[in-house]
Amino acid sequence: MSSFFIAIKNLLTAYHIDKQSTGKIIEPFLHADETTYRVLESKTQKIFYWTFLSDKQAEKPITLYHHNPHRSGQVAIQFLGNYAGYLHCDMWQAYGQLAQATLVGCWAHVRRKFFEAVPPKASDKSISKQGVRCCNRMFALEKDWGNLSNEERLRLRRKKLAPLMREFFNWCRKQKTRTLPNSKLGKAIAYSLNHDKHVLLDGRLVLSNNLAERAIKSLVIGRKNWLFSQSFNGDQSSAIILSLIETAKRNGLDPEKYLGYLLSNLPNESTLTDKEALSAYLPWEKAAQANCR
Repeated sequence: MSSFFIAIKNLLTAYHIDKQSTGKIIEPFLHADETTYRVLESKTQKIFYWTFLSDKQAEKPITLYHHNPHRSGQVAIQFLGNYAGYLHCDMWQAYGQLAQATLVGCWAHVRRKFFEAVPPKASDKSISKQGVRCCNRMFALEKDWGNLSNEERLRLRRKKLAPLMREFFNWCRKQKTRTLPNSKLGKAIAYSLNHDKHVLLDGRLVLSNNLAERAIKSLVIGRKNWLFSQSFNGDQSSAIILSLIETAKRNGLDPEKYLGYLLSNLPNESTLTDKEALSAYLPWEKAAQANCR
């Protein structure tokens, strides 16, 4: 793997969070997700790819991929340090170990859990369908508020979405006592109660973690083509290349032109440790924007 690509990826990572400090927030709104991957020389059958990315409103949009043999909270801690911002996620227990982060659960996952619990030929009065309809009402409200300012969206959320969420959680607690815990419906209810109303804290937050799911899907689609990596070095190289490609795309660049631009210009730099010099090659800078569209 080119040391030039590694240097740029490390610099992009620094734009998420300054891990050399005590978790100083650089990007206060992040999304995260993870998926399995196969490495032939691994001692385990599968390892994991993680993605951490800035939100839609980020001034400097970044998508990063990170590989690790594990799916534990230590991976999130090692990558994000003492991150104290908002983290959209699917509420996987690993993220719960980020002591200072505020986890924002994905309501698309909640809706999916109830949808998957709907039995064949279920009536409209079934508990599962009631759960789906409640989630649909939340997303319908959010769709109506899509073009509003963050301040106005937050005001309407507290006025209209907050009572709906309160009603939903009360309903879930009531249904929990009537449902088998290991059934699909029981698991959907338990999953829902693991969420919170943190989306009501800031108008910039979103109801779903679809941004991260789409980012991880880029890897999943690619995985179907190349199937696996031979070694951890190859796995690491894939993570670096994907990070540069997806970040370039989010900044409106042609990924192939951007990688060529880095390979053509970075060898002329006297060092790859000068962050100020390397910053000129980041995808939102004027030179990259002018040469890589």
